Amino acid sequence: MKNNISIQFLLGLLFLIGCSKENNTLEDITDRGGFVSFDETPELSYSVLSLDSDVISAQLVDSNGNAISYSLSVTYGDATAEDIITVTEFPYQLELSISDIIDALGLTEDDIELGSTMSFVGTVTSPNGTFSGASPDLNDNNDNEGGDTTDRSKLYFPNQAMEFSISFFQPAGKKIRGTSFEEVPIGAEDATYDRNGSNDETLDLINGGVPPYVDYIAEGNGVDNELGFDSEYIAITDISSSSLGFSAERIGVFSLLEDYEAYPDGTQGFHSEDADGAIRITFDTVEVPEGQENSGVSFQVFFGDSSWEELDGLHAYANIVTDSGTEVLELASIFSDDVEAVAGQWYEINSGYLKGVRSYQLVIQIQSGATPESFDIDNVIIYESED
Repeated sequence: MKNNISIQFLLGLLFLIGCSKENNTLEDITDRGGFVSFDETPELSYSVLSLDSDVISAQLVDSNGNAISYSLSVTYGDATAEDIITVTEFPYQLELSISDIIDALGLTEDDIELGSTMSFVGTVTSPNGTFSGASPDLNDNNDNEGGDTTDRSKLYFPNQAMEFSISFFQPAGKKIRGTSFEEVPIGAEDATYDRNGSNDETLDLINGGVPPYVDYIAEGNGVDNELGFDSEYIAITDISSSSLGFSAERIGVFSLLEDYEAYPDGTQGFHSEDADGAIRITFDTVEVPEGQENSGVSFQVFFGDSSWEELDGLHAYANIVTDSGTEVLELASIFSDDVEAVAGQWYEINSGYLKGVRSYQLVIQIQSGATPESFDIDNVIIYESED
């Protein structure tokens, strides 16, 4: 408690010093402008699954006692809506629905992205003029080209409603089916997959007599039964300067801890290196439970920290069935420099929640032409919302 009091005292002292340096008294600051605050700061983070029902709910207070009116504008990306509300009496109970805000912006719920923010700016009309809550926009000459709300006013009004933002998140999902490749038998770390067919022949790969394995048949269809998958080799012209295709390489399910300390889930994953072409992995089709409107698909990939060429990378998509028919859902296309930007770490690819999907068949194609360019795949999940 003593520490809190000391901090509050110091902040107040700094505020008064700032006023003094600019020949402004506290009374000058509060009387000359109009400021509106929240009685208590409202919830500022919202689930993408409840955009049609969530509401920004808070009481607005005329902090200086001189506000004639208060209006609110909102910006999301390139879209801006002015005066989405106007308040002329205080205190005022604000009940602003997220769906109404989205409509005012001329957007739909599908336009709202995970991790994005929506920015609000208040404008107050008082007997002394009109005051914008936007932070000062100072040019190179230190001239304010827009906005009146200073750091001091924000400090004085900790729950200020002159400039604030809300963000959007995805709630945790519940697994329908998935795989971390834990049920697939593995061999030694230096074991190689001896492929069927000619080195550069595009064809379906089949398991040999011993690991590593490139195919797996699911042992059941329950939530705890891992998905089956099938691998094939695809020849890609000019992917390698030395040769095309492979005869025996570390490709298939392994337990490797060479480039990372742990797998995202379990102790095994699908590994590929030096394929001199593409390995395409097609997973079993997963049905979404009847009546479930929100579902998605995700997996994690580790790109080896190396130099990646133009044709090296990953393409992932899902064949989906919706109420309207069959579609291809593009998930990721990461090649060349884009790979290097995320290499050396486990990187999640996630569709986010989708509405009205009835089934998913995930397909991951990984392709490279040199030994250092390696891939590891893990934690494949088809999920639904908890509700």
